[in-house]
Amino acid sequence: QYLRVTLNWVTKSFFLFSFIHCFTQGTLQSFLYSADDAWGSLTSEIVSHAQINSTTFVQFTGHDGTYSLELCNQVPVTGGDPNPCDTFYTAGQTDPVSIPHRFLRTDSPTSTSWIVNSNSPALNIHIDSQPRSDGFSDVVITSNDGSMSMSLNPVCTFTLLYPAAKLSQSRREELSLIGSQFWFFGLAVFALLFESIPHILALLIARMLATGWSTYALWHTMNINDRLYHLIERPDTPCHINLYSQYFTRRLALQIADLMLHWDALLISIYLSWRLYKVYRTHTFRRVGPPKDILRMYRYFLAVLVSIQLSLFILVNAMALWVDQLLHGAIKKLSSHTPVYDGTFILTTVLLIPWLMMGWYSVRREWRKLTWAFLAIAFFFMFSWSMMFYSRVYRFTFVDWPFFGCMTVSSFVALLFSTGFAFVCLRNYDKGLAQWIYVERVFGNDDFEPDLFPTEVIEKEWKPDGDRASIYKVALPELLRDSPSSMA
Repeated sequence: QYLRVTLNWVTKSFFLFSFIHCFTQGTLQSFLYSADDAWGSLTSEIVSHAQINSTTFVQFTGHDGTYSLELCNQVPVTGGDPNPCDTFYTAGQTDPVSIPHRFLRTDSPTSTSWIVNSNSPALNIHIDSQPRSDGFSDVVITSNDGSMSMSLNPVCTFTLLYPAAKLSQSRREELSLIGSQFWFFGLAVFALLFESIPHILALLIARMLATGWSTYALWHTMNINDRLYHLIERPDTPCHINLYSQYFTRRLALQIADLMLHWDALLISIYLSWRLYKVYRTHTFRRVGPPKDILRMYRYFLAVLVSIQLSLFILVNAMALWVDQLLHGAIKKLSSHTPVYDGTFILTTVLLIPWLMMGWYSVRREWRKLTWAFLAIAFFFMFSWSMMFYSRVYRFTFVDWPFFGCMTVSSFVALLFSTGFAFVCLRNYDKGLAQWIYVERVFGNDDFEPDLFPTEVIEKEWKPDGDRASIYKVALPELLRDSPSSMA
């Protein structure tokens, strides 16, 4: 297997590039996670001292500087009555802000000494809650050396629910993207060790998706920066604190580097993947030259394997993000069907690897019953996760969290392609593809190379119907022509 990695300069370059990019991109995204974690933890700690009900979350509306925040204790439904949300602050609002008491919690928070790393807004600060006569609490932040002290009113701390939620989502995104780098490297190694064209194509498509998301994420960060400026930092806001400018300066610099690295990696990957594809394709077709019909079916076969590889990681990612939101997100206490969602997640996880193996072997060997089982499980995946959209909590998460929405849509598309191409392959069974793949695999295992054998042209007269005579020229290796079986 080692010789396949060092076969030529293309395979060596492909392996080294995949390893270096995995390490570099993973390191860069770990820096992004570190920034999200530092500011997210600080914001969450402030919010936890603000006497806010644990079921309270915010819904953002507006665009182009006209932004509003609504406080909710139930997931809103379009056209629903009564509306569980109350608009409590609009950017530029000068009227006094009133917060309904149903968004308060009954237990009293304790004071906390909060120590954060050197890249955070403060090195060592003390956060405390100061009750008010109206039942709400101010949050007092002081530094241990006494050089800084500020008091945040209830409207400000309720406003901080929004950046707290966004920073929490961003942390989960970065963990997912760090994991994807190891998946990319695994696909690259598997492609080299098994000379797998499907893994090369799956890796290339995955890099395109990652680059597309990185491009969108840069714009999204700038948009969130603009929102927080109008809601928190401007002089006419309830907070009027410069809490996130350092965070966005650091994050945008890292994201620009991340985007440039993604685009460079994509261009290099396209070139190396194309060269590697030509090597493997030429190597395969020189052993057993298939007719055009077999080539067409072979492309459908490749499409199935590529779609399966993409479905595996993307579906797992989408499921993990959803379950994490149920366990740790702001909506965890609002979901009334969490056991059903957990059961669907567990069943999908248990079936995922067998489903992958079914698709890989059933289409390759044209096993009809196993292919039908593969299609049935794929339909179960699509049906069960489509039913999630009946959940208000799921729909709200899908709309509110772009990364989760992107992963969900991508998983459905990959499943749809897997099912569609598998069905096309099923209709083409018993037409020679399985036999051609088998012969190619046998010759490949034996390192058979037709060019190693000299060939000569022999002529044979053949009368298929007794009326016409056709002369065919057949090129056979001399060693095969002179074998005992050919001389019998």
